[in-house]
Amino acid sequence: MTEWVEVLRALTTPNDAPLHGTIREDPNSQRDPVTFKTAGYRPMFVRAVDDCIVWLHGPATRVEYDGAPVFITDGTTAWDFTPDPQRPLMGPSDRVHYFGKNQFLIKRRSAAEWAGDDFTRPTGPITEETFLDRRCWTVELAPPERKPHPMRIWVDIETGRILGYRIDAVGVGAHYVDLTVGQPVDSSMFAWNGPTQTQQERQDELRRRSDDMKRHQAQWFADTVTAERLIARVPVDFTPTTVPVADEATGAFEGHNEHTMLARNPRSPDGSWAPRWGPLHYVWSTPDWDWAAAMNEVDIDDDTVHALQNALHPGVPVDRQRRIDPPRRGRVD
Repeated sequence: MTEWVEVLRALTTPNDAPLHGTIREDPNSQRDPVTFKTAGYRPMFVRAVDDCIVWLHGPATRVEYDGAPVFITDGTTAWDFTPDPQRPLMGPSDRVHYFGKNQFLIKRRSAAEWAGDDFTRPTGPITEETFLDRRCWTVELAPPERKPHPMRIWVDIETGRILGYRIDAVGVGAHYVDLTVGQPVDSSMFAWNGPTQTQQERQDELRRRSDDMKRHQAQWFADTVTAERLIARVPVDFTPTTVPVADEATGAFEGHNEHTMLARNPRSPDGSWAPRWGPLHYVWSTPDWDWAAAMNEVDIDDDTVHALQNALHPGVPVDRQRRIDPPRRGRVD
């Protein structure tokens, strides 16, 4: 009887036998919707969708859909055609992310992945059978706790490649069709000599497109509606809803609400007092106090400060007023 460790060794040991075929999902399978967000540079993504054509040769991979390449790697450099079919994104192969339920038909799971719990433990004996005219092991794998049903896989004995899988309970699965193993594949299939773009070039291009679109939209508004600046003053409530700093002895405080910040401190001899705030803020002094105010969503301005002073201490003389930009800009007026 075949032991699981023998199958596991085949699954994780690289094999250079070329493989070529089309991935065909079972009729009841539905494409799983995948959305993702990234910050900074975009990784390169590979998804083995229904009817994609695959060439594998060691670490080299080529995936085509509708007659056009969607991903190529020679094992060192990778080209992702998803963002731009004419200028693929080029980068190191270790930035490639495989995803989707068919991913392991084109990607070998690492030993570390097989050490996890996501369909990594047999539920019963391993048997040998002919599958796609190939000698294969087949075994049912237990699901992790977060998934309800076991999955059966077929592993090519010669290459250690997974040639198909099926979850019988829900009728979902995929396998290769028109499969050939061992036939030579020209190395040019795993390279791209046309135009490319780097991650930085892609980011720069997206930024230019965004800037161009904003300029176009702003120009449309200026031409169609008005080119004048549209400034409207609105009332701003500086009443604190929270006062985390309150000195009973001196009357000093720092308070804020969702939109504004307000503080005062006993008047300093040299006018150097200022709160350590991030937003742009104003500080000023009266005979008894140093004051500070800021707004979170927009920059506070002279008119707002003047109105606030009239509400806080009407008729009281004001001096030493300063406008302080946040540290990232470092200006003090």
